Amino acid sequence: MKIGFIYYDFFPVKGGASVHGYNLAKELTNLGYTLSKINGAEDPYTKKYKNRFFGFFKILKESDIIYLRMDYFLKLRNLSSIFSLIAGKKLIIELNSPSDELYLFGKSTRYVMWVDFLVRFVLNRADAIIVVSEPIKKYCIEALSLNPDKVHVIENGGEIFHSNNGSVDSNHYSRRSKLLDKKIKDIKSKYDQIAIWAGSSNKMQDLNWLNEISEIQKEKTAFVIIVKEEKGEEVDFRSKNQFLFKNLSRKEVSKFIMSSDVGLAFYDDYQWSRWGFYNSSLKIFEFLNNNLITITNIEGTETQKKYPNYKVAKDSETVLKILNSDIDHRPKRSQIRTWEDVGREVSEIIQQVYKR
Repeated sequence: MKIGFIYYDFFPVKGGASVHGYNLAKELTNLGYTLSKINGAEDPYTKKYKNRFFGFFKILKESDIIYLRMDYFLKLRNLSSIFSLIAGKKLIIELNSPSDELYLFGKSTRYVMWVDFLVRFVLNRADAIIVVSEPIKKYCIEALSLNPDKVHVIENGGEIFHSNNGSVDSNHYSRRSKLLDKKIKDIKSKYDQIAIWAGSSNKMQDLNWLNEISEIQKEKTAFVIIVKEEKGEEVDFRSKNQFLFKNLSRKEVSKFIMSSDVGLAFYDDYQWSRWGFYNSSLKIFEFLNNNLITITNIEGTETQKKYPNYKVAKDSETVLKILNSDIDHRPKRSQIRTWEDVGREVSEIIQQVYKR
């Protein structure tokens, strides 16, 4: 079956949506689908059309189904949903956040309501909508008035990293990799454990606990903070046991995760969202699948709760208690949710839509 894969740029893999896009393309290809795209660099799993405009209409002509990652901005990727509907193509839309995220970009309530109206028009006409969590499904049903039977929850997955993950594509990276290995070795020699925090310096993350915890744990725990800095956002850490790294490659991030004992995933209270926190974090599954004790301030999904290394802490005192428990006797994973699971579940939706 031929799939028009209209997605964010996902290759080379950097993080966030690109991790999802790359792994989904990989798993669908492994299941026998033929994927075509019009953006990003050429990758091992899709056919890339160099000319976006003509490529898109070629995809419309050749594809059995259009699979589209949608958000709330006026971009060709989102507008292509309308062309797909006009062309009478079967359309599956992946939606990973509610429109409330627009508040983080300074948009008004009136603007958000207007966007909901436009998105409702498209999603009501799509054949299926895939979301990553129950809160986003609730948004689709309550705010967009979508048929619940058309909205399918498919959680993210996570990789299990190995020392050979990624590709070494230059001598420059090889030199940088050796420096990174040396830095990790140096940190390990000075501290009993490494706790890693990875994310963006924006209002969706919560960094308030880190300085307090770091000061108390300054002799025992090294805190590795990996930040993707966004425009107008800066992060400044000062404790001697805090090690800040900015804009690392995917391979470098995976190397730090493999070298860590604890993964930290702290989030803001999401007061700006009608649906609260909507459980779409990729890093939580990556921490869990790589045997890190994963400490977060959210309740998490039922799948995440099945991991014995998933820990919820509602205050910094609980975080400290977990950090100071016997690391040699901490539970390892017994539950694993991978991208193969995601690919298989998406394939089931594709088959349902195709056979209608």
